[in-house]
Amino acid sequence: MSATHAQPVEPMPAGLGNVYIYETFNAISWIVVLGSPMLLYLQRLHASATVLAIAASLGPMMSILQIPSARFVEKIGYRRFVVNGWTARSLFIILMTVVAFLPEAVDRTTRIVAMLFLSFGYNFLRGISLCGILPWFTHIVPASRRGEFLARDQMAAAGAVVVALAGFSWILTGSERWYSFGLVFAISSISAFISVRFLRKVPDVAVEKIILNPNPLPWREIFFHPPFQRYIRYNAVINLAIGASGVFWVRFFRESLHVSDSSVLAVGAITTLALAFALLLVSTIIDRTGSRPALTLSGGLFACHFLLWAGTAAGLVRCSWSLIVFQCLLSGLAGALWNLANVRAVVGLVPLMGRAHFLALYSVVSNLAMALIPLVWGPVLDALDQWQKPWGWWHWNSFSLFYIVLAFNMVVGLLLLQKVQEPEAMTWNLFTHELLVKTPARAVSRVISRFRAPGL
Repeated sequence: MSATHAQPVEPMPAGLGNVYIYETFNAISWIVVLGSPMLLYLQRLHASATVLAIAASLGPMMSILQIPSARFVEKIGYRRFVVNGWTARSLFIILMTVVAFLPEAVDRTTRIVAMLFLSFGYNFLRGISLCGILPWFTHIVPASRRGEFLARDQMAAAGAVVVALAGFSWILTGSERWYSFGLVFAISSISAFISVRFLRKVPDVAVEKIILNPNPLPWREIFFHPPFQRYIRYNAVINLAIGASGVFWVRFFRESLHVSDSSVLAVGAITTLALAFALLLVSTIIDRTGSRPALTLSGGLFACHFLLWAGTAAGLVRCSWSLIVFQCLLSGLAGALWNLANVRAVVGLVPLMGRAHFLALYSVVSNLAMALIPLVWGPVLDALDQWQKPWGWWHWNSFSLFYIVLAFNMVVGLLLLQKVQEPEAMTWNLFTHELLVKTPARAVSRVISRFRAPGL
């Protein structure tokens, strides 16, 4: 049913703009270490799918460190805890830059092992620090404007990723030089320290104002808190698909579609640009419509996206740049809906007391799903690398199987979503009318009003 009582609009705290600047430079940094540039660097060294899976899994795997860290963050204070951790992890990017600058004369295996070791250290410190980020930001943002804040926060990151990937694509265009990836990692390390500088300026929450639970709930009781447990189950299933696709799309593009490294980064930039525009569209309605309709639409779009790639891998759909751009738009819209509605939904589900513990457990479970699934798919894709099985017009191979399973994964997630309760969510019909009719109409009217002649 539709919400009948609108929440009063509360002012944003002073200094919150530093969060968006922090997110901008932080995104330029992490997109290298945790995103496609790192995977491309390892592929350039002829790393196997299993090695790529290990590299991609370190980030989400280390998120389990949030559980032991959650007991300290509320005692130390959000800003102090996060800033110290973020500064320490940034030091590892400097060492990664040194490895990336090593000349071709250095053995490939040595460079792969060194980069994986440094990536472990980076993600270890990142995993400890993460448990303070979401409770800190949601603590200082009014509840009535969390959707707006999350959208702006993610748009800042998305815009930075678009610019970064476009720049990295230019660096890697043409005849790639031995120091090309070194330049990419150097930009990442500089951006990391700039982001920390602005993180220090974000308003803090006094330790005495943080609501502490004198008798902390056991982790088992937290996990089985009914609304939270139902959402965690749904979230984990969706992340199985997102985690796998986020790792192996680079291999699919390079090995099956024969797309160059610079073009792979360009595809990432186009997808992120689509995500940023979609966030701009959705941010105006998410606090009115609720999260569940957006999650439903996101799951449907992701399922269609994976089915199209399955058809392409199977030879039913001809690959072209028009198809790739359409898939980027589809993935960008689905990702925007998921990123915004997912975080908003879980923040709304957890109780105020013990919030850091609930959010740490949520992050750990969802990230473990994203970490473990590549470790399963990596050896499978390596084993099926040469496998071919004609089936009428459909040709089974490693990637047609891969994307069919991901599409099925999304359907299962949509079924689990039906058990998630959100009392103030709009009905599906009202949500689609708001998204597809009212919101674009408002945007057009604003544009027309700006250019209307005076007196008309």
